[in-house]
Amino acid sequence: MHAALGLVTMTRARGKSQNPLKKWWNSKSDQHFQAYTIMTLFSLAVALFCFLFLFFMDGVSRLEGDGNENLIPLIWLGLLGGTIALFFTAPEFLYFLGKKQLLDEILYLDSRAEVLRRRREAEVAADLLGPTYQARLKGLYQSLGINVGKKYKMDALPPKGGAPATVDKSSEEE
Repeated sequence: MHAALGLVTMTRARGKSQNPLKKWWNSKSDQHFQAYTIMTLFSLAVALFCFLFLFFMDGVSRLEGDGNENLIPLIWLGLLGGTIALFFTAPEFLYFLGKKQLLDEILYLDSRAEVLRRRREAEVAADLLGPTYQARLKGLYQSLGINVGKKYKMDALPPKGGAPATVDKSSEEE
């Protein structure tokens, strides 16, 4: 009987332990958009500079003329590395950018019914983008009189321009 228990425990799948880098990256989920933006812009800049330097600015002959032929492989490495990095970071950046544009579009709405209709996609986008966007969405909900619930506990920020501001009629001149 004990031998059978040993086989059962040996065949069970262990819980996958995450490596420290992946655990750290998942803990910084509210900063993914900023990180992908920086990585995409940097890899685009490196790849574009290296491409222009090699093919349009006559960089190879300039480096050979200065006696710096040993830098040519670094330029090629920058072109290849920047392109490969751009291949991986650009789709993620575009995904986050699409979610940001969707949330911005919802934050500019002033129709309570339309905001309620698009509430689920707004909350998914705000959760993906981080606490600042969640606070803006909470501000929109509060200005339109929509029940926020316990999901967002942070202080509300005013939406970017969606909800109409209340005007004090007593201060207007007639």
